[in-house]
Amino acid sequence: MKARWRAAWALAGAGVLFQCAIMAAAQQDEGPILRPKKPTAQPAAATLLVLCDLACEWTLDGEAKGRIDAGDSAKAKIEFGLHVVNAATVDGLDKVEKTLRIKAAGQTPVRLELAPVRDARILADKSAREKAAQEQAVREEAARLQDLRDHASERFKEGAALYDQKRYDEARPLFEKACDGGNMLACNNLGVLYDNGQGVTQDYAQASTLYQKACDAGTMNGCTGLGYLFESGHGGTFDYSQARSLFQKACDGGDAPGCDRLGYLYDDGFSHSPDYAQARTLYKKACDGGSSEGCFHLGNLLSFDHGDHGVTQDYTQARIFLKKACDGGQMTACCNLGGLYERGEGGKKDKAQARTLYKKACDGGEPFGCILLHR
Repeated sequence: MKARWRAAWALAGAGVLFQCAIMAAAQQDEGPILRPKKPTAQPAAATLLVLCDLACEWTLDGEAKGRIDAGDSAKAKIEFGLHVVNAATVDGLDKVEKTLRIKAAGQTPVRLELAPVRDARILADKSAREKAAQEQAVREEAARLQDLRDHASERFKEGAALYDQKRYDEARPLFEKACDGGNMLACNNLGVLYDNGQGVTQDYAQASTLYQKACDAGTMNGCTGLGYLFESGHGGTFDYSQARSLFQKACDGGDAPGCDRLGYLYDDGFSHSPDYAQARTLYKKACDGGSSEGCFHLGNLLSFDHGDHGVTQDYTQARIFLKKACDGGQMTACCNLGGLYERGEGGKKDKAQARTLYKKACDGGEPFGCILLHR
């Protein structure tokens, strides 16, 4: 029994070994078993959409991509990552650059606005031109003023010579240039032209401005001219107080005509009672300072008796001062002096001398001298 059982187990084991050998042999014949792989997903494509508001030439990462018309666009395939897009106007004057990072598939728009850059450039160029023009104008004006300063004295002298010749039209531009160059005597003389309407349309406002400029700068005859506008009302209103203040300033500053006008205010009693003694003092100061008008007014003052006001009639002195005035070109003084000679006041009567003086006054443009001469 035991022998039969062992034989049966041996036979069964041999069968199993045989089947394993067959299967091993079969596997060697067929090779390794391959299992199918899952398909790999392909990355989606990215596209760049570039839009320009002006006609432009554009580049992508330094590579030229061509032209885009104003308001139009262009497309380009692009990889993920950092990229630089540039655009320039066709004339190359205006440029825009944008840096962008592509992270997702699909279309990425990029708007390149060149118009603001162009407008800013145009505005900057305009501002630069205007600034340059202003700087040039400042340089030219500085050069002009320097030229005026350098030649102001010379031009004033030329203008004064023409004024003495009554060539007012020619004198005026020279006075203008000299005044602009800082010569205050020229400003005063230019004021005289406007005051009297010599070579220009009479303009008291302009005369006042010029007199004021000269006066403020210390040119005393400007103060006198301005004071006379207030005295005469040509400045727009009669203001004897202002006139007296200006005449006083001029007289104190050594301007003889200013002393004369101040004396005249005291003589005629404008805005106050007459003060003939003060008038005589001021007329004398004006006459001694070379004002023929001062000598004339002093001679006239002494021709009348103002004893109750501190001035006694003195024809002898009157002759002296009227002669100074006549010799200085004051033709009315020549007439008055002739009258003293004709009447024998202040000396012997001398009709021949009177006639000579009347003729001088007549020839000098004083109508009353002509009347007296033909009388």
